[in-house]
Amino acid sequence: MNQELPNKVWSNPAFHEAAIAVELAWLRREVHAPLDVDTELRADKLMQAAAILACSKDAEHRRAAFRIATCSYELFAGSPKPFDQALRVVLTRLGNFPSILTRSAVAESLPRLPWHLAAEEISDAERRTVNVRGTETKLTNFQNNLWQSLNDGTTVAVSAPTSAGKSFVLQAFLTSDKGALSGRTIVYIVPTRALITQVASDITARLPRLKKDRPRVITIPLEADEELPEHSIYVMTQERAQLMLTSHPQFSADIIIVDEAHAVGEGARGVLLQWVIDDLLQRNPDAQILFASPNIKNLDIFGTLFGLPHVEIVSSDEPTVAQNFLIAEIETVSKGNIAVRTVGDGSVTPRLVSKLSVGHTLASRIEKLVHVAKHIGQGHSNIVYANGAADAEKLAMQLADLLSDREITPRRQALAKLSEEVVHGKYVLAGCLKRGIGFHYSFMPTVMRAAIETAFANGDLDYLVCTSTLLQGVNLPAKNIFMCKPEKGYLKPLESTDFWNLAGRAGRLLKEFQGNIFLIDYKSWDKQPLDGPKAADIVPSIESTLKHNSHRLLDVIASGTSIVGRPDQPDLESTFVRLLTDYRRGEIKATLRRAGMSPTSAPAKGIIDAIAGASTLVTLPTGVLRQTPNVSAHKQQRLFDILAQRIEEGGEKVAKKLVPSHPREDNAFKSYADILELCHGIIMGRDINRNLHKFHALMAQRWMRGTPLPAIIEAQLKKSPGKDTRKVIRDTLEVIEKQIRFETVRLFGCYTALLVHALGEAGMTDVIQTIPSVPLFLEVGASDKTMVSFIALGLSRIAAMKLNEISARKDLDVDAARHWLASRNLEELGLSSVLMDEVHNLLEAEDTIPEADADG
Repeated sequence: MNQELPNKVWSNPAFHEAAIAVELAWLRREVHAPLDVDTELRADKLMQAAAILACSKDAEHRRAAFRIATCSYELFAGSPKPFDQALRVVLTRLGNFPSILTRSAVAESLPRLPWHLAAEEISDAERRTVNVRGTETKLTNFQNNLWQSLNDGTTVAVSAPTSAGKSFVLQAFLTSDKGALSGRTIVYIVPTRALITQVASDITARLPRLKKDRPRVITIPLEADEELPEHSIYVMTQERAQLMLTSHPQFSADIIIVDEAHAVGEGARGVLLQWVIDDLLQRNPDAQILFASPNIKNLDIFGTLFGLPHVEIVSSDEPTVAQNFLIAEIETVSKGNIAVRTVGDGSVTPRLVSKLSVGHTLASRIEKLVHVAKHIGQGHSNIVYANGAADAEKLAMQLADLLSDREITPRRQALAKLSEEVVHGKYVLAGCLKRGIGFHYSFMPTVMRAAIETAFANGDLDYLVCTSTLLQGVNLPAKNIFMCKPEKGYLKPLESTDFWNLAGRAGRLLKEFQGNIFLIDYKSWDKQPLDGPKAADIVPSIESTLKHNSHRLLDVIASGTSIVGRPDQPDLESTFVRLLTDYRRGEIKATLRRAGMSPTSAPAKGIIDAIAGASTLVTLPTGVLRQTPNVSAHKQQRLFDILAQRIEEGGEKVAKKLVPSHPREDNAFKSYADILELCHGIIMGRDINRNLHKFHALMAQRWMRGTPLPAIIEAQLKKSPGKDTRKVIRDTLEVIEKQIRFETVRLFGCYTALLVHALGEAGMTDVIQTIPSVPLFLEVGASDKTMVSFIALGLSRIAAMKLNEISARKDLDVDAARHWLASRNLEELGLSSVLMDEVHNLLEAEDTIPEADADG
């Protein structure tokens, strides 16, 4: 079909009038308003128009074809007319084969198609059908292009809407004969610990059940004395990947996946991410890489940044699910009257859908979100966007109060029990879960977040209140999203690119054709994100620092070892350490060039001269500095000098006292407090008289000993009588996730690296062997080898803790822990139902379910 016919349809005013009528009718149904227009005749003709527009080369035509065809089908699916067949034709011509499976009637309509249309589909489908381990799967145009590029071994930079199906293709490739099954080593870098759990679980579930040579999914860095296994997929944050690179000089990757690759522009962690990728490429320049990001314009940045001669760009602006933006305007505050208007995909003039009354005062932002979401969201899956953790709890509590007459199903009861078991009996989440309401924020325990996500995806929960954590790659779509004055960070309005990323979660592939985003009281928002850009340009952190903070960077470089009281500036310090190590390796000019700065320019010469001066003051070897790349070289040098001096003056007796104690030793608290006092003063620039280091030492010891989180929280509640219980629990969760599992890991990692070097310089290699893996213990919240091994298998900390209590041996490695678990009768372990499911799913994925449990 040539372009003339689609253009003729598009230029017909009657077509647009009919399309608007059908879309408005569909939207009225969505907001539970009466259908007051007979549009079936128009829908019949619109289906014919959609079949023509689906063949257009114009993306706007194609998006309209999808929207009007799906609206028409869902409005009149019960009609004797063959709307199911017509929709199948449209989806086929759009190349959106996965969406055919959304409704069974459409999926089963192929035999009823006229022969020429059936032949057309079969021909198109063959070109987009791939074989994944014996199963034929039809892909969209975008998915097919990505699949072919990956299978060709090409390095790819991909950007597509959230609902484009990128993750499916990627995981299918990784678990295929071209991926892990080929014996290749894969490193999959994700931005958060929560995504480690999600991605590792998804990959494990997709791997075939092989009796031998089954690829191992590794999520926790291996100790330096552990042998690197073959056939492995490493799913890690950049911090964990950096530990692997440091402890294992032979560690390399054949395939590198960088999920949320735009994170190279996010401060110190962005500098580290770039560094990790550089190191992996240095160890294997022929590695295949996939850079994946949503809504990015300058995908070519990755070729420039990493010196890659060819990076294939694969992008798409055609989601497999359509999004509708609806503005809910408050007309009468006291009576709760609202007017819902559609702006289509965000670009059309507002059109009235319906006027509704929620029957409640809508004065505050909380009231607007709670009552509008409750009124419109009934019978659907709904995400309500919250501006922070406290806000999320309040919104969820009020929704649960409105829905207090709901049945407490066994599954909801089990989730509530898990909340009490994992967090605390007074955690407000439990009461919300019983009513089908969940909330979700960054420093909640991973096992709790994962259970909530699963329950929401399965329909056990139909309202989920989320913060900006949802923007960090979490795959959590819903039919409806509700927003009112959204923020990311305290009093910082959500940027337009984040807004469009969030909106992409509306609509679940294979569950519905369209999703809805309700913008409540939109005119009063501080920013109007619909008018802003959908895609952003990536600016790597090093480039941003060099261009916009060069004076502050020079100050950090020139500070020398007079750093007492100097605040922690990880963004600048990371750039300093990167430039210093590159200078010593003769690579600083290449680094500056890739960051968009000419090495011969005056600013570049000033930076190079400053780095040269700093290099004379810092005597630490480059390899030592790189072990803690986000701590200033000057600070590292100062801390090393103190440790070296103490060892020189006190000999081996003092040297042994400098070694961190094992968490179970009696003197562990004092050992950690002394170490953190040094680190807080030198690295963090804190006033040690505040004794924050002692508090962190106590929390770190409890956490590493495997103390249950409810017990840690209970101790904090007893220390804070009269304080808001909800706030104490939130603050404790935040301390564990941010201070203990991130900041303190960083500090102990730096201290340990410098202590090892100081002891090596003093010839005390035997003392080095006694240093425990405190950074690893802090990361996972365990120090018994058996408990760490259970966590390494993919189990949550709470499940690992309970299994560790049962096991008589505390020295099991990963293989022994797997064997121990597979040899047990799961019913006798005494786990709650959700934790039992977790263990069962792990064993099922690895095909190691005990015979006694295989059928039940």
